[in-house]
Amino acid sequence: MSLQNAINFISKVDSDSDFRKGCYAYKSQAELLNALKEKGMGFNSDEIFDAFNVLELQCQTYEQAGRVKEVKAWFTLFR
Repeated sequence: MSLQNAINFISKVDSDSDFRKGCYAYKSQAELLNALKEKGMGFNSDEIFDAFNVLELQCQTYEQAGRVKEVKAWFTLFR
């Protein structure tokens, strides 16, 4: 499990609509996290929120920050 996996997941959700749509098949955050772990993209809920914070701090525009916040809101819907 790693912070880098969480950052990669956020980037993939933001840039790959097919991947994002595939994530909708999971009914809970735990189910999604288990599936990601099986695919070698494992991370825990603390790491994903750390990743969101890291990415928000790296944003240079409001648009970039808005996109990170949109993915964060999308991810929290799985709770």
